[in-house]
Amino acid sequence: MAALQHVKRVWTNFLSQGGYDAHALSGLKLVSATKGSCLCELDVAPQHLNRLGGCHGGLLSTIVDVGGSLAIAAEDMHATGVSTDLNVSFVSGAKLGDKLSITSRCDKVGGTLAYTTVEITVGDKVVALGRHTKYVRLAHKANKEMKLDGQA
Repeated sequence: MAALQHVKRVWTNFLSQGGYDAHALSGLKLVSATKGSCLCELDVAPQHLNRLGGCHGGLLSTIVDVGGSLAIAAEDMHATGVSTDLNVSFVSGAKLGDKLSITSRCDKVGGTLAYTTVEITVGDKVVALGRHTKYVRLAHKANKEMKLDGQA
């Protein structure tokens, strides 16, 4: 399956589970994907703002979390593991109506951990830079079982 179609399928599954991802990022659009990387966009809406009218740091952190997961999915993974470490550097702000461009890359998928890098920009301006590490040992097992069951 092509990377874009696969990542869209994984993202649709994330959204169908409800919860925080579906609430905060329902407007996230997957633009492109290649092996180990993807590009997404999100328009900053009123629910994404902090009390000062800027894009909330918690939203940007959530984007790093989900962006890293989708980059792992772009490595042909259906299950994407659980977070062990997340780091976000807030470089500049974003405001209502801005279009966030999210570039996510899976730097390495090992037997136990996967490492990702996420860059969030508005035009040429970097808004946030993030690193996300995920525990994937059980995800590898789940992915293997899904392939054996014909679900993948």
